[in-house]
Amino acid sequence: MKIVITNDDGIKAEGIKKLVKKLSISEKVFVVAPDKDSTGISGAVTFEHPIKVEKSPLFWGERASYKVFGTSADCVILANDILVKDFDLLIAGINSLPNVGDDVRLSGTLGACREAAFSGVPSFGISIEYGTGKEIFEGAVEFSAYLVEFLKRNKMPEGMFLNINVPNIPIKKIRGVRFVKQGRRRYKERVHELQDPSGIYYRIFGKLIDDKEKDTENYALKNNFIAVTPMNIDETDYTFLERIKEKWKIKFPI
Repeated sequence: MKIVITNDDGIKAEGIKKLVKKLSISEKVFVVAPDKDSTGISGAVTFEHPIKVEKSPLFWGERASYKVFGTSADCVILANDILVKDFDLLIAGINSLPNVGDDVRLSGTLGACREAAFSGVPSFGISIEYGTGKEIFEGAVEFSAYLVEFLKRNKMPEGMFLNINVPNIPIKKIRGVRFVKQGRRRYKERVHELQDPSGIYYRIFGKLIDDKEKDTENYALKNNFIAVTPMNIDETDYTFLERIKEKWKIKFPI
């Protein structure tokens, strides 16, 4: 299988290194990844200036590697249209932090997957849950390899991509896989005022609000299961669409 691997942690991140090393043993792997950490940039595409690309051999087993001075979504567009072309699968990761609940909207990892899905390329993003100071990538690496083999025999619907989150624990402690819906991951005390000689400025980060809902990524991870959530580029709420067609009597212009 011809695979492009990208991320939003930057081309030198440990997670992408371990993933490329594993998959290059059996697959044709190409790396097209941002030059630096672009966490939280979602599916942003660079329009305001030209994008520089450099060949950047990593010697991890990849067929070719490119460092892109842009976003994760830029990487996918460049890989699809010029740098690699005609690849079978896009993988984004392994992200060193989880992508669940509300955080999904900000994720550069999933922004890359969404961009691939818009281009008709199957994709999945894979991340690990928060740990206790140590990142354990083994479970995510091995599950990625398993899923690549699975996808050779099972085709994903067009326009869909997978969001995968793996417990940050030794692989032997992972209890299995759960197919779950997107939950909530909300925060409180999100804005923090800071001051230096130049004046007042702000940082955005917060304390996690516990999500007690079951059948979500949070619940699966808390119980040491890998969470797999199918996502789609079509964000239409079809249930509500039918309701407003029937109930909303809007006449405009008046």
